Amino acid sequence: MKNTKTFLTLAMTSLIIGIFISNVSFAENTKPNNTYQEMEFIQTFKGKNKAFVLQTLGQPTKKSKPVKPSNADSIVGQSNGPANLKKDEIEMWYYFNLVKYNSKNTYKQTEITFINDAATNMMFLN
Repeated sequence: MKNTKTFLTLAMTSLIIGIFISNVSFAENTKPNNTYQEMEFIQTFKGKNKAFVLQTLGQPTKKSKPVKPSNADSIVGQSNGPANLKKDEIEMWYYFNLVKYNSKNTYKQTEITFINDAATNMMFLN
């Protein structure tokens, strides 16, 4: 009985240490290799394509696409453009702790909005 208790204690301790170490290494992997000042970031990435951003920053932590509300047509009205007009491809990419707002602190989140494969809007959030 005592050996079983010792074994279970040892197993639980090993499991907790393993989880702690994996969380620490995961947190280290999510930090960017490089940080940027606000204007430096904007000048480096404005108008650039997705391939350039991927090569420079790596995969984003999160990606999303805009969603049109279900009742938007009834509120906004009819489209003024031709019916066969190609729709813009819009996608937002999110990175964390990438852009500094002073010498010690970084914004928690950076959003890059791509329209037709060009970085057109950048937002820094805390």
